[in-house]
Amino acid sequence: DAALAAEHKAVIKLFDALETTTTKNTGKRTMMLAQLKHALAKHALQEENVIYPALRDAGQTEAADGLNHDHGYVKQYLYELENCPKDSEKFLGILRKFRTDLEKHVREEEDQLFPALKAQLPPEMNKKLTVAMNKEGFKLA
Repeated sequence: DAALAAEHKAVIKLFDALETTTTKNTGKRTMMLAQLKHALAKHALQEENVIYPALRDAGQTEAADGLNHDHGYVKQYLYELENCPKDSEKFLGILRKFRTDLEKHVREEEDQLFPALKAQLPPEMNKKLTVAMNKEGFKLA
């Protein structure tokens, strides 16, 4: 959970940086959006292939399905940002709505679901999940 929380913080820093851009910063917006897409793709792969299945195994099927559902909207926001002209006034509006929804998702994971899963599992299983999550992350590193 500490590694995932660190990735959450890194993604929020990308949002911070993107939110300082203006309609004149089209190149910067394009580059930083690519960084955001990569970071979120790596993170989603880790959660969707390791952590969410572990939540299901632990009896948290509804929570895992809800988190997967949220990831679908992450992809939708990324699609919208990718297809929004980088010099558009709408760009920051989409980005801010995305951030609000993402922060809600992150709080649910960090404050409730991941600590509960960690507490429910024996230490050796938590270690196994961490190793498996890291392996998934290397696929897109």
